[in-house]
Amino acid sequence: MKLLIFDNEPIIYTTGAFLKPMKVTDSEGKEIWVWYVSEFNEDSFKEGEIYNPKEFAKSKAELLKDTTANLTK
Repeated sequence: MKLLIFDNEPIIYTTGAFLKPMKVTDSEGKEIWVWYVSEFNEDSFKEGEIYNPKEFAKSKAELLKDTTANLTK
């Protein structure tokens, strides 16, 4: 995690999510700033269907698990 620098300001809102700035080092070693989703507020969608992934996880596979899968069946 040495390559990530999170910042708390400004916080902006996009439909369904709050965004914050984060400095990362790209694959060429250059520092760039990007927006990251800090909090979901509404449903997310994948291929037109409601798909709400976990906000935090210890692995990429766990992060991608749909938290609403059991609610729709």
